[in-house]
Amino acid sequence: MPVIQVSAPGTGDAQRDAARLTALCRAVADELGLPGSGVVAALTAVSATVTGRGPVAAWPTAVVHGSARPAPATEAALEAAGRVLAAQWGVAPDEVWVEWSAGRLPGRP
Repeated sequence: MPVIQVSAPGTGDAQRDAARLTALCRAVADELGLPGSGVVAALTAVSATVTGRGPVAAWPTAVVHGSARPAPATEAALEAAGRVLAAQWGVAPDEVWVEWSAGRLPGRP
């Protein structure tokens, strides 16, 4: 079961944030051939984003934690996640960052 960890500005409205994450879960699940309940997402609301020069506008980032899958499947899931993040947070597609982490516990393949 992939788990998506999203860091992005929250809306302050739990239902709206949940709707955003639900859309993200469904898009990733669709690309991976999983049921909608087969992907979990959590939002860590960003309170400040800065560079070495000072504050900048925040953009959504996401890490999909999941088992290793064929490259075409992970690429399709990441592209879908990027599209949804851009649409749901109202930013250009090149202003999101999404990656897949197939980390594993010691002793597991």
